Amino acid sequence: MVEQGSATDKVTNKVMDDRAANGVQRVVFVGAESTGKSTLSNYLAHAYDTVAVPEIGRFIWEEKQGRLGPDDYVDIAVKHRAAEDEAMAQARRWLFVDTNALTTLLLGVEFHQVGDPPPATLLRCADDCRARYAHTFVCADDIPYEEQAARENEAWRGRIQQLVLRDLAARGIPYTVVRGSVEERARQVRRVLDGAMR
Repeated sequence: MVEQGSATDKVTNKVMDDRAANGVQRVVFVGAESTGKSTLSNYLAHAYDTVAVPEIGRFIWEEKQGRLGPDDYVDIAVKHRAAEDEAMAQARRWLFVDTNALTTLLLGVEFHQVGDPPPATLLRCADDCRARYAHTFVCADDIPYEEQAARENEAWRGRIQQLVLRDLAARGIPYTVVRGSVEERARQVRRVLDGAMR
């Protein structure tokens, strides 16, 4: 039987091998709900003729109507990583990713559905985010809040947004905040990515 830690290490090594093999780098968009992460990642995937990985947690949240436990959050993190790994083969230069395990962990704790200490696998997935993504972009909460059944409210969005920023700072993960319309945000992202290619 393979221990979970060993499996996680193998996934991490596979990520590095994939990146070296085809030159694809992962770009992740984080932020609270209704900050335009999905819209921006899909927009950029089209602009760069590549692919985007959707937020897997949203599907599981909706399927279980928000009644999640610690194992569900582990499932979300692991399935999200697997979706990224699978998409690497179709990606060209950049793989755009909507959300990561840092947000999965944060939301699990804030919804009081993940206890202290959190599951070890979830912690490892979150810790791996520092090296897993070449660029981290935070979608600002400066766009109108869109009500949806699976969402909370605008005040919650503002609170989670601040927690996301604090978590990135505490972990020492560099990030760029993008603001404005999807076109304006895309231009801000392109300046960073195109600059990195020079």
